[in-house]
Amino acid sequence: MCNVIRPRLPLRLFTAALLFISFGGRAGVVADPPAHQQIPGLIREPLWLAVTLDNGQPALLDAFVTRPESAKPLPVALITNGTAGTAEFDRWEINPNRYAATAIAFARHGYAAVVVLRQGYGQSSGAAEYTGGSCAQPRHQQAAEQDTRNIVAALDAVRHQPWAAPDNALLAGMSSGGYAVIAAGAVNPPGVKAVINFDGGRGAIDGKSLCDKAGLLKTFTAFGKTTQLPTLWLYASNDHSFTPEMGKAMYARWQQAGGCGEFVTMPAFGNDGHVFMDSAPENFWWNRVAQFLQAQHLPYLEVAGLPDPQLEVPAALNAAGKKAFRAYESTQRYEKAFAVDQQGDWGAAYWARTSQEAASTALNLCAQQQPQGVAACRLYAVNNHRVSQTD
Repeated sequence: MCNVIRPRLPLRLFTAALLFISFGGRAGVVADPPAHQQIPGLIREPLWLAVTLDNGQPALLDAFVTRPESAKPLPVALITNGTAGTAEFDRWEINPNRYAATAIAFARHGYAAVVVLRQGYGQSSGAAEYTGGSCAQPRHQQAAEQDTRNIVAALDAVRHQPWAAPDNALLAGMSSGGYAVIAAGAVNPPGVKAVINFDGGRGAIDGKSLCDKAGLLKTFTAFGKTTQLPTLWLYASNDHSFTPEMGKAMYARWQQAGGCGEFVTMPAFGNDGHVFMDSAPENFWWNRVAQFLQAQHLPYLEVAGLPDPQLEVPAALNAAGKKAFRAYESTQRYEKAFAVDQQGDWGAAYWARTSQEAASTALNLCAQQQPQGVAACRLYAVNNHRVSQTD
């Protein structure tokens, strides 16, 4: 049986060219910039998970781990992706770093945070769970079964890593990934202590209706009958895919069938709160998650600080450009880069697989803003490092 406990008192939180890069005010020549931004006290590195699914089929899952520097095995936060429902994005655009900020938040509070792309996403093998389906026949149950196979297999593989605790984990996911972790939670994987669903669901149609709503709700009833894990459901008030009303309908079916958890309507975020897990700053959502973790006797206190790059704003930028650069400076959406030209045109890239890819994308975005093209644009920053010393 699960037991969702509320803290009695308010929670307190503790708080392929040569590039000229400035570290701590001193310039250095780096033949190849680090592929991934590193953060003091944390380790960030790609991870490939070779797994055998419970149907006997092998799979290779695209993953990335962010973890505290620790000599002891760490509790695992397994984080999984949402979907655009098209191969153009899900296969060719997405990579695990899209959830870098989420992983950093969990890692900063004591977890080995592993972002895992399910089959059919990024460079993971196989086909996505929606392959062969349609809105008329979205195959919700089949999707749940595939998602569960992927998550359980990934978790087993992660637990064999020397930095991972074998019997202490939580599951988290957004959108279709939220649906996936609710489905996986229903089989109560050994060692999993809690589940966090960020704006989860399947089959959204313009935020107004759902593909096979009756069939979808039926799956949540089935999940609720077997789930024994405490579960937190978070839905932004301005979610354009799964409104809080939709979320509450799914949660009600799950809870009435026996699921034990909490439903929370989060404040509005940006133009579409559906993306708050991967796009919002940590302070938008961590406090609410930390309360839940504390109640489950799971780690929630800070063990590593957020980086404070304190980069100088490029002088050529206008007010809007300066605002964009300050947003770039503060965000943890790695891998990232910022390019600028002498006229103040700029381009910012986020969520690239590597620093080099981010740099190339930022230059191309900058070049699109003015007629001289990429020759007039130059890199200004890659991740948290200044690339050039002059404006």
